[in-house]
Amino acid sequence: MENWFFIALIAPILWSIVNHIDKHLLSRYFEGRGVGAIVLFSSLFSVFVLPIIIFFYHSQIFNLSFYDLVSLLFVGLLSAGAFYFYLRAMDIEEASIVVPLLQLVPIFGYFLSFLILGENLSTQQVMYSLLIIAGIAILSVEIDIENNFLFKKRVVYLVAASSFLFALHDVLFKKIAVQDTFWVSAFWQYAGLTLFGIFTFLLSKNFREEFIKMIKGHNLNILSLNVVSETLYIMGNLANNFATLLAPVAIVLVVSSYQPLFVFIGGVFLTIFLPKIISEKISKKHLIHKLISIIIIIIGSYLLYFSS
Repeated sequence: MENWFFIALIAPILWSIVNHIDKHLLSRYFEGRGVGAIVLFSSLFSVFVLPIIIFFYHSQIFNLSFYDLVSLLFVGLLSAGAFYFYLRAMDIEEASIVVPLLQLVPIFGYFLSFLILGENLSTQQVMYSLLIIAGIAILSVEIDIENNFLFKKRVVYLVAASSFLFALHDVLFKKIAVQDTFWVSAFWQYAGLTLFGIFTFLLSKNFREEFIKMIKGHNLNILSLNVVSETLYIMGNLANNFATLLAPVAIVLVVSSYQPLFVFIGGVFLTIFLPKIISEKISKKHLIHKLISIIIIIIGSYLLYFSS
């Protein structure tokens, strides 16, 4: 295998670690009240990216139209909203359930690209999207102790909202970034995310109290885990972007779709060996249920990306 594959593989591995860190933070330290604190931390952490971009591209930062600038700030807000709904879902469900459901992102992405960018949507892409939805439908059904099937409505709605906002974020960013340079667009996107953090801190009493409690009232573990999580996420993005320079984007995205599998493997490993960190349902019926769903979703993602 060529080097690009191993570089591309770094991204879903790091992202899967981030997923389990997020779940650990929510279940261990916050007990259902940490979503606002983590969203604020993530938003405000993005401020550290801004001076790095300014250092290398300071002469181009304002080299874009006012409309594009405002649009990119809005794109930053979309990423914050997507992250919020993702964390809400993680707060009530296992990571190995939530992450595969996020494969709704490319489905929304294809349809939004058709509507906003005018990109063509083939019959094959619709069919492969339906295959992913079938895998998601299987995964969204809970098997209880008596082997009854229950639909996880709330989780699916939260992940669907997150996926839609992630997809809209990607499509709008692409629409603007193809006209302006990538790093200038990224700067204003992160600026929008930072502004969201500042205004949310000032205007949302609940989020502010959760954030201050995290900063002042807890030990170093929470801050350290947040910093590690954000750093790994950024490193994953860099590895993914670098891989697209070495191989076709569609193929790199296929490798990224392995993330649910890594989350699944990580969840089983942690539950067996480190149950105090992560504890998931790993009975035979639950493992088979998750694995079948994830395989269907990965196959659907593989076919969808290669149909591009």
